[in-house]
This record gives sequence, structure tokens and C-alpha cells, in this order.
Amino acid sequence: MWRFGECEFDELNYQLTVRNQVVDIEGKPLEVLRQLLLRAGEVVRKEELLEAVWPGVLVVDASLATAVSKLRKALDDDTFIKTVPKLGYRFCGPVRCYVPGKDTSPPADNPAAVLANELPQPHGLEDGASRSRASMARRILVGGVAAILLVGIFIGLTSFRSFNRTVPMARAVAILPFQNVGKNSSFEYLRSALPDQVANSLSMARSLTIRPVAASGRYADASLDLHQAGRELDVDRIVTGHYVVAGDQLQITMETVDTNENRVLWHETVNVPANDLLQLQAQVAAISTGNLARSLGVTAFVNETTPPPSNEEAYELYLRSLALDWDPAPTRNALELLRKSVLLDPSYGPAWGQLSLRYYSASRFGGGGPAMLQLSDAAAERQMALEPDSPGPVAELTIHRTERGDLVQAHQQARELIRRRPDNPNNHHVLSYVLRYGGSLEEAGRECDMVVLLATKVVWGSCSTTFMELGNYPRAMDFVRKDLSSEWSKAHAIEVHLREGKTEEAIKIGAPKIPHWDSYKMLLACAQGEPSSEIKALAHGVKVDDDPEVNYFFAGHLAYCGQTEAALRMLKLAVERNYCSYPAMDKDPFFNQLRTNPDFNQIRQAAITCHEDFVANRLQAPKSNMAELSD
Repeated sequence: MWRFGECEFDELNYQLTVRNQVVDIEGKPLEVLRQLLLRAGEVVRKEELLEAVWPGVLVVDASLATAVSKLRKALDDDTFIKTVPKLGYRFCGPVRCYVPGKDTSPPADNPAAVLANELPQPHGLEDGASRSRASMARRILVGGVAAILLVGIFIGLTSFRSFNRTVPMARAVAILPFQNVGKNSSFEYLRSALPDQVANSLSMARSLTIRPVAASGRYADASLDLHQAGRELDVDRIVTGHYVVAGDQLQITMETVDTNENRVLWHETVNVPANDLLQLQAQVAAISTGNLARSLGVTAFVNETTPPPSNEEAYELYLRSLALDWDPAPTRNALELLRKSVLLDPSYGPAWGQLSLRYYSASRFGGGGPAMLQLSDAAAERQMALEPDSPGPVAELTIHRTERGDLVQAHQQARELIRRRPDNPNNHHVLSYVLRYGGSLEEAGRECDMVVLLATKVVWGSCSTTFMELGNYPRAMDFVRKDLSSEWSKAHAIEVHLREGKTEEAIKIGAPKIPHWDSYKMLLACAQGEPSSEIKALAHGVKVDDDPEVNYFFAGHLAYCGQTEAALRMLKLAVERNYCSYPAMDKDPFFNQLRTNPDFNQIRQAAITCHEDFVANRLQAPKSNMAELSD
């Protein structure tokens, strides 16, 4: 615990109290506070803070300045944190630090902080060696007594928490598929539906990052080695469970496992009527935000509530839809379930959210076209009306707006999403999406890196395109399902392999079964060296897509196959619809044969202008009201 002025910072639970009132503040400002408290009285350089608070991620100084501004506002006192021009920040004033329960006597002042406040501070830039010497001089001045006291303080503190400054603040947890240990196959869908409900309940927890784990594969195996899974997922806590139907009762058991020590930290069993799914939802939500959350160290939740379902049949249809894959055929089945669900219970926001996602999938990958995308819009807007504080529908509408070419407004929405929930990996994925369409590939790549940092097991494959356009093909493949279990994964694996020159690997995959994406049949025919007459016939079947990024892909396919005129038409259309395509087209080997073509260079100049306009206009003042973001 750290005390200063009328404030107290609980380092274990990452909770700030000012005048005995808990402050509602995001995690990054609190991590900045922790770093400053650890070196109270010293100047902490901006570079050190950026590395400690955003480890492994390239962020601009403005992110740090924003976090400090929020922190000062929360502390309601500008005197604690002093800006040292051109260097960094310094925490001023006496600081008390103690370990609750270890010492009943009044907490002693941190001697290093008190004495360091009286020492002169540097006014110019220092190199690493001079900083080290100055730090050593201060330690000598503090003296042996201070050192002894510090040893005692830090030994106590480290029994609760590591002082490694690069450790991210949020605890990461993985929620694995539940096991159906009975013989009743009619409840098989709960294997993925129950973890989804737990994740939904915990998604608003402060100081917690939930790793997305696919419902299929080895993590659904009952004999899984949880210690090994913890290492692979980079977590030290795993939530797992099983269920069984006995008579008219559904018995659910959940537990939290410490993967480092291979021991169960918490275990609870609940029985609900097997025919009462509404009670099931209420029980799972209550346990998740109660005892389960406490076993993970969660003490507070963001004030974003989801109204519970009110119709049992509708809720069951919603749960069944969650267990279905995202390829065209299962998506059609999911749409049928979800349409029935929202008709029976039009007030349950998550069902509208899933309906929006499924309509989008049907539009882009099922041949549904603009009509399905409009239905996706309507479903997302309905969810937003029911859950005005939820970032999900705003994120989905931002993707739609991006694909329709409204990049500046989409960028403002994406930035607002991250401002509200910087710990949400999907928000960073959305921003990377907008940046890629605007041609800001390096920035898009950094946002993808943030997605990986927050999520580890990434369920968004879009970043594959970003790194492919950057020419980093191994990194692109990190975002493609290695088992190529989806048609989209097949398409992107073909794209990457052919650009790498791995023709045989691409041919073995075969054309993806996505309606209106016959361009891949032509592309693979070219890779196999089929006759030009066949290539030309297949080229006539390449149709314009509603998504300008897909048109960019098809333009590359046509260029690869020597269909120059058709390639230029498709590429021009992609740029006209605000897929800026620069500098992507300069790095893309598919366009190598067109680089001396004057029409190509004219399109390239239009792409450069598109990118420059995006960069120049994207930082206009964003709308502050989340409800306005769907306008």
C-alpha cells in the first residue's frame, strides 16, 4: 500500500482511493503512478515509463502525456506529479509505503523518497552512465539507515508482487471449453456457450485480460496439461469446468487453477434446473462476478451492464448459435437461430450483437452483399440502443464505415474506443483495420502487436493482411489459422505463400469456397501454369466486390496472371473507394510487371493522395458521445 497526501494506492488490487473514495480510472494511468511511486523523488524518464507501462509496444509520447493527465485529474492535486521538461516526470512529496497485515504500527515514511525530494534535480539530458552515477550518489547520501529500512520495506512488498517494471498491470486469464461429462448430447453446445458467458461477465473486470481461446482443438481436450497450457497461453490462471445432466438438474462445476503451481485456487459447483436456462445465465453471471472474480484478484468492474435475457427459448437459441463455426454454411444456420432469438426476446443485446456479426459474415463471405451488410448495421444499432456503453456494436459499425470509405470518421471512432477501453484487444484490432485502409501500415502493425500483447491467442485474422502488405510474410502467417480450418484462412495462406514464392504450398491448399471469390481459382491456375486461354476465361469470372480491400486483392491476382487491363481497372476502383493501397502496392510483388505502366503510376499517385488526405484529416476532434458514433 502507498499513501501520499489524502490518497492511497493499493498496489495488489490496482485501486486508487482519494479522500476515502475509490476513483474510477483506467489501468495505464495507475501503472504510471506505480512506476513513479517506486522511484519517488527521482526523475523517471519518458522512455523508461513507456517501456514499463507499454512493454514491447511502440507508442507515442502523447499516450504517456494522456495517462499522466488522467492521473493528475484523478488525484485532484497537480503538485504530486511534476513534469521535468525534455526528461520525464517526478513524484513529489512524502510517500508512505507498507504491507497490510505485516505491521500494525503506523507506516513509516519512505526515507528514499523524503530525502530525494531535497536533492537537486538534473536540468539537462543525461546519458545512461551519468544517470547511474547520479543515482549512486543519491543512494550514498541517503545512508546506511535508509538502506536497512528500504530492505525491510521491499522484502515485505515482494511477498505480494514482483517489482519488475516491465510486467504489465493486467492479469491474464484463459477460459477453456467446458467438458460435457455426461451422455446427454443435446447439451453439447454448452461446451463453448458456458465459457462464453463467463468471459462476457468477466470482460468488464478491471485489471484483467481474457485470452480468447478457440472452442475446438487441443484446449478442449479433457486430458489437457494445464501447466503446459498456461505456458503456451502466457497465463498463470486458467478457468475450466465441466457439467453433467442428472435427471432434471444441470450440475456445473467451475474452478480456477494456478498453472505455475498446478493447484486449484477456487472450486464451486452449482445446480440449476436443466429446463431453466435463464436461471443458468443468472447463476453463471453471479458466480463469475463474485467468487470466480475474487479468485482472480478482481475487486472492481467497469460500470457497463448488460440486461439479462428474459425468454428462455430465445436464450437457448442464442447459446446454440455460439457453438457454430463462421464459414458460410454454419453462418446461415446461426442466422436462423439468432433471428428467432431476437424475435422472441428483442431486449437482449448480446443476441443482436451476434446477429450483427453473422450478417456481416454472410455479407462478406457468404455472398449476401450490401443487403446483408445493411442488416448487420441495423442489428449493431439495435444492440447499441440496448447497451449504450458497450464497445462491441461501435467496433462493428467502425469496420463497416471503414469498408465504405469513410476513413476519417472511422478513425475517430476507433480512437474513442481505445480511449474508453485501452485494455480491449478488439479495439486495437479495429484501429489497425482503419489504419491499414488509410495506408498507415507501420502504425497498423503496431496496433496488431498490441492485439497480440493483450490477447496472445488471436482470433482476428485481419492483421495477416497488414503484415503481408508490409512484406513481413512470416509474421502474416502468425495470424492465419495453422490448420487452415476456415475458408478465409485458406484464402490468406494462398496470398502469403505466393508472395513468398512458395508456389507448391499455395497450390496444395486449393481454392477457398467463398461465394464470388472465384478470383482464387484463376490465381491458382496461373500458379500451376495452365494455358493462357483458360486463364483468360477465368479472368472474366472475377467480379467486383463490395469491400475495396478485396478488390485490391483481386487486382493483384489479375496482375499476377498477366491480365494487365483488368488489373488496372480493379486497382483503380479500390483506390477510388478509399482503399488507399499506398505504400502497399509499392511492396507487393504481384504488381512488379506493372511498375513501368503509365496507368499504374497514375493510380499509384491517386493512392498516395488518398493516404496523405487520410493522415492530414484523421486527427480532427472526435465526437465525445458514444451514441453519436453510429451517425
